[in-house]
Amino acid sequence: MDSLQIPAMMLPGFRTTLAVQNGVEKNLLFRTWGGLGDQICAEPTLRYAINTFKGRCKISLESERPEFFQHLEFEKVYDLSKGQKANPDKYLTFETITPPNDTNLVWQFFSHMLTNCVDFPSMCALRLTLPIADKEVRLHDVGYKPEFDLGNAVIIHAGRHWQSKTFPKEFWDSVVNEVLHHQAIPVLIGGNADDNRGTVDVDTRECIDLRNKLSLMETVSLLKQSKVLLTNDSSPLHMAVDSDAWIGFVATCKHPDHIGHWRRGEWMWRMVNHGKGGIWDIMDYCPNVENEVSAENVGDHLEKWLPDPKEFAKWGISKL
Repeated sequence: MDSLQIPAMMLPGFRTTLAVQNGVEKNLLFRTWGGLGDQICAEPTLRYAINTFKGRCKISLESERPEFFQHLEFEKVYDLSKGQKANPDKYLTFETITPPNDTNLVWQFFSHMLTNCVDFPSMCALRLTLPIADKEVRLHDVGYKPEFDLGNAVIIHAGRHWQSKTFPKEFWDSVVNEVLHHQAIPVLIGGNADDNRGTVDVDTRECIDLRNKLSLMETVSLLKQSKVLLTNDSSPLHMAVDSDAWIGFVATCKHPDHIGHWRRGEWMWRMVNHGKGGIWDIMDYCPNVENEVSAENVGDHLEKWLPDPKEFAKWGISKL
């Protein structure tokens, strides 16, 4: 059979056999895509693969956001955002996240929504969970230096995405006002994207507004220097885990254990979920349910899960 007629990602046994047939079984390609957080959480898997297989295999990367992995040494890097794509016939390919209809049947056995954010990429790509010592995210620091004192700054990401994790403007305005009330500096971060991801339109008066002004890696660098981040379930949560910052977050659409991280050798070190509940309280995850479980819309439940915004802000101020 002509290999060009066979999908690049197939059932594990066949895809490996095809790679051997084509003589490319030691030419490995790791492919990352999805949201920013999905790609950041793939970093431990990529690093583990390089450390484990380097010397025996050549390892390349195909990614929408290769800047997250610039500290890792790949044979070749294909930047999907620039239209660069690898020839699948030249590689044995590993996906760090697969679509629900993928031919590997991954989602028939475990779900992205119901699996820890670092475990899912390693299970998709390597069919294993990493040793705990290898699960910590590592990101490159580009050396961005802000023109203000971070010692009294509370970094705030008022994330906007699904209805289930987009909090009202009034909530974030109250957080900002409470930070100002305690003579601290609210620093707003985030950027707008084409798929409805971005930030809630909060009151920016007396804030340092860095939204849409920093690159992704400048944001990572800023968080590495910060003392505290307040956010929802969004990519800055994952950007901040390679830092000493306190991370106050509100989990609503995913269980906090599924978006939590190992940091400095400790589970959820300096990470605190302030949410009062989430979709796990209202949805049936039993595998025999007939209807697909959706985490995007939760109706009136969201308001019940939010913490008191003033108390959320006070917690952040206490960590300065």
